[in-house]
Amino acid sequence: MKNKKHFAIFVSLILAAIFGIMPLHAVDQYVIVIYRQLDTAFADKNDKELNKVLESNAEDANYYLIENYTMKKIRRLVVDEEYQFAMQANLIVIDNNLDNMDAVELYSTIANALEKQKEQERIQAEKDAAAYAKYVAEKQKHKTEAVKQFNTSTTADGKEVFVASKDEKYTATNWSFKFNLADLMFINVPQHNNYSSVRYGIGGDFKYDYTFDKVTVGFDAGLNFIMLPLSGQDNTMLPDIYVQPKIGFGNFGRYAMFRLGFVGLWNMHMKDNESCLRDSFLTPSFGISFNHVELGPGVLSGGVDYYLSSLKAVYDDMVVALGGDLNYAVPIAKMEKLAVNFNIGLRETIFVMDNGIENRASVVLAIGAENVAK
Repeated sequence: MKNKKHFAIFVSLILAAIFGIMPLHAVDQYVIVIYRQLDTAFADKNDKELNKVLESNAEDANYYLIENYTMKKIRRLVVDEEYQFAMQANLIVIDNNLDNMDAVELYSTIANALEKQKEQERIQAEKDAAAYAKYVAEKQKHKTEAVKQFNTSTTADGKEVFVASKDEKYTATNWSFKFNLADLMFINVPQHNNYSSVRYGIGGDFKYDYTFDKVTVGFDAGLNFIMLPLSGQDNTMLPDIYVQPKIGFGNFGRYAMFRLGFVGLWNMHMKDNESCLRDSFLTPSFGISFNHVELGPGVLSGGVDYYLSSLKAVYDDMVVALGGDLNYAVPIAKMEKLAVNFNIGLRETIFVMDNGIENRASVVLAIGAENVAK
């Protein structure tokens, strides 16, 4: 009997365990299924599906488990700074359970974080816009510079491509020659009864330069002969000559060069007479020349020089002597390797002396030729 009693108790315990555990096991199973549905809704950021899951289980005895799991997922979104969907999910929780104080409190936290995130995004968007505007401006600047420096060609599909530098040269050599058809010189010596004279002359000059990678070298040379007085006859002729080697550096050296050379300004007396003009003046010179400056349809060139012999150590009565020239060449004919130009120019020589000034200014009309270097 005792054994039978023990057996009955054992069976009762087994049955109680079986019938007690099975409902709990069944609850776990369907809640886990709902968890998986919530996982899918959060993974897809599908607010409609999330609301459907919560709404359909709102009356369930285990809704608090479902709600707690949802809140954990929302907090994870907050940690990951995915505030937009965190806000939507939190509102869905509140809509389905207005008594969920955790969700209500979390709402303000998410709202503040979302506002800060939007402000940061706005600031970043402004920075990106400014950076993009700067990029576009730099790109346009480089394009403008490229258009100035390069020749373009249009492809078959209508796009423009840069094909060659405008400074690209077929030869490293540049030369030009001009013959002065008319050199009209105006002479003025104010301290000698305001003496003035107008004279006619002819002449010519030659310019040459050769460009290496980083250095440009060359020389300027010229000869002018002022021989026919149109007014203010004093029986003198005024020939002059100059030879001036020059050098320039870098890309800028093609346009501006230093020159150092010799200038001779003669005063040739045709009779034994007195002239108020300066006697012959031979001097080393130092100055700057420029060339290849495109201006309108033509090219501008010129230079200015200081005459070193004007130093007091050479001439006691001299203060300073300077010379300069300016020329504008307009092409009138252009062939493959040679261009013919019409030139109009100005020449100036000025002597500043202890007793006054002598000024020689010329207007020059000339025909010239130059090689086509590009």
